[in-house]
Amino acid sequence: MPLHLRQRLRGPAHDLVSPARGPLAARENRTLLSAVRAASRMRMTGAHWIVLLTAGRKSFGSPRSQRAQLLYAVLEQVAAQQAVRAGKAAS
Repeated sequence: MPLHLRQRLRGPAHDLVSPARGPLAARENRTLLSAVRAASRMRMTGAHWIVLLTAGRKSFGSPRSQRAQLLYAVLEQVAAQQAVRAGKAAS
């Protein structure tokens, strides 16, 4: 994953897990919490990306949560850019 995408994800991820609240603090979301923390440290593996890109919006927080919305918006941009890059590679 390109550095600039990881850098864009870093701030919103840090804001969301410092401290972890809501759905991210739930025991069943430990994998997602770990992935968001890895994003905040910019130390992500492929498994972290898969968890983040396949998680639903509600997994990050309530619909009113601005911090969760910021993170999800960046993830949507990452997914869109990766889809474009994959399309170019397939051509």
